Amino acid sequence: MALPLVFEKYREASIFGPSDFLAYMQRSGLLKEHEKAPKAVILSYQRSLFDYVIKNHPVHFHDGYFKNHLAFLDETDGQIAIAGRFGIGAPAAAMMLEELIAFGAHSFISLGTAGGLVPGLHPGDLVLCTGALRDEGVSYHYIPGGGPALPDETMTSALEKNMQKAGVQPRKGLAWTIDALYRETRIEMDQHISRGAVVVEMEASALFTVARYREAKLASCFTISDSLAEPEWKPEFLAEETGSGLETLYHIALETLMQTL
Repeated sequence: MALPLVFEKYREASIFGPSDFLAYMQRSGLLKEHEKAPKAVILSYQRSLFDYVIKNHPVHFHDGYFKNHLAFLDETDGQIAIAGRFGIGAPAAAMMLEELIAFGAHSFISLGTAGGLVPGLHPGDLVLCTGALRDEGVSYHYIPGGGPALPDETMTSALEKNMQKAGVQPRKGLAWTIDALYRETRIEMDQHISRGAVVVEMEASALFTVARYREAKLASCFTISDSLAEPEWKPEFLAEETGSGLETLYHIALETLMQTL
């Protein structure tokens, strides 16, 4: 059966939303009523990148509900923050995005690792996401199914220009977003490649859908961490090139978001 189980939900308002939850946090003393929110946020999923940023850049953490998950970048006067250590996958990423939008942020770049689906993508290579095939469950509770979920065009264009400015020529294409990390199969992989997918990952389609639903701006990019294009799966999560790719994406994402302030 297709999601959602009750299709009529699209005509209904949510029982409660992220603003209601943050209001509860305020009443509980974990969020100050007039606390300053970042204008833009980098969403990250790999602990190594989050640790790299807080080790090499002056930051201060949110003092309250977001605690160790939200680091304000002092070089931007706290207008840009990086969010991390909140988990991986569509549900965790979508919930964090919802709460950050309700908090007051409006521009986002999601960056992380992805598996290469096609030959020619190697550890550390950079990919600019032009859309995402919705093989996860979160997005269908916001917007009915159909074509790929799409990023913000202006943010994506700016991200591409800053990649090129940094001397990077990214591979562009669709992501296959799937919840079931350990149930990816060749038959579905081949079909998704025929639709334009070049990587597989776990967050993009949900983030694009939530961002459009909430009228926020969001773009996504990846560095290659493993390959499914080989006869056998080839993991390179711990390769130096993978880590360097994430760090490069961070600096490009930061430059892009600074231009939105």
